[in-house]
Amino acid sequence: MSQAFIADAMLKKLARWLRIFGVDVEFADLPDNQILALLDIHRGRALLTQDVQLHGRAIHRGFKSFLVPRDLLIEGQLAAVYKEFSLNLEDFPSKTVCPSCNGPLNAAKKSEVKEKVLENVYASHRKFWLCKKCGKAYWEGSHWKRINETAREIKKMLKEGKRTTKSA
Repeated sequence: MSQAFIADAMLKKLARWLRIFGVDVEFADLPDNQILALLDIHRGRALLTQDVQLHGRAIHRGFKSFLVPRDLLIEGQLAAVYKEFSLNLEDFPSKTVCPSCNGPLNAAKKSEVKEKVLENVYASHRKFWLCKKCGKAYWEGSHWKRINETAREIKKMLKEGKRTTKSA
């Protein structure tokens, strides 16, 4: 089984991207003490944070924690997490989970999503997925190209050991 995570409030975008790539990430927009309590309850999860103090407290209490670099673009942050935890991106997109709630996605009949998507989306797409947890509908829209490009970029970065930093 792959590593599961808890991401703090600073990393909502990273959490959503990891979920798109099939990684189990619970998002915790909570005070530090409550995040540490969650880590205590969910012992197998590692913390993803950019908060140096929270990272230090988590490590001191014996939890796995990764201080996500602030100077990296989202692709670089994703690659850093994949490298740190030896995650596998090869089974994307078959393992994608709901970017909103981390729930499992199941293929859905077109008729099941009619009331959940815009008319033009319904008319122009054939394949849909529904989240079993929150009921949100998904399809391969225009964003799908960006998602695949991001996956390719992460794979390239991991292969080359490259870091993509934010411009100053």
